[in-house]
Amino acid sequence: MLREIYFLDLLGTFTFAAYGAYVAQRKEFDIFGIFACAFLTALGGGTLREFVLGNIPFYFFDNNYVYAIIGGAAFSIFVYHRFERLNRYMLVVDAVGLATFALIGATAAKQAQLGAFAVVFLATITAVGGGLLRDVSIREVPRIFYRDFYASPAIFLGVVYAVFGRYRQHSVFIWSVVTCTFLLRLAAIYFKLHLWGPRRKKAPDAPGE
Repeated sequence: MLREIYFLDLLGTFTFAAYGAYVAQRKEFDIFGIFACAFLTALGGGTLREFVLGNIPFYFFDNNYVYAIIGGAAFSIFVYHRFERLNRYMLVVDAVGLATFALIGATAAKQAQLGAFAVVFLATITAVGGGLLRDVSIREVPRIFYRDFYASPAIFLGVVYAVFGRYRQHSVFIWSVVTCTFLLRLAAIYFKLHLWGPRRKKAPDAPGE
C-alpha cells in the first residue's frame, strides 16, 4: 500500500469513528456503546472484507487503526455540541475516507484474483459496510438505503477498477480513480443528489386497526 494511501486510510478511520461515536451519543449510549459504534462504523466494512477473503483482520496486526478509533471517538465526545457546525468539514474528510476505503477493497479483490463482481462488491462493502452494520446494530434502517448518494461513488470506483485494474501498479491511475470518486461524493453533497426511488402513498389502515 502506498504510504499516502495508508495515511488516508487512517484519516478515514478516524473520521468514520467520529461519526459513529456521534450517532451513539445522540442515542444516549454509554461509553461502551459509543466506542462500539465508532468501531463498527470505522472498521466494520474492512472486517467484512477480510472475512470474505479468509484473512485475519488487519487491525490485529496494526495498532494504528485502534488508536485512530480511540482518537475519533474522543474527538466526537469533546466536540459533541459543535459537531453540526464542524459537519461541512467532516464531510470532506469523510469523502476522502470513502474513496480510500473503496480503493483498498477493490485492490484486495484484484490481488486475490477475483472477478469483476467481487471487485465492485468488496470496494462497496469496505466503504459502506461499517455504517450498515452500525445502523443494523442500533435498530435503524441503514441510511444508504434511503439517504445520500453514498454507496454509488464506491460502486463507481469498483467498476472503474474492475475494467482498468491492469493499471493498478501505476500511481497516476490510483490517484485518478481516488480523486474522481472523491469529487463525485463532493458533488453529491453540494448538489444534494439522491438516487431515484418510487414514492408510494401509504395504504390506508384497515378497519379496526
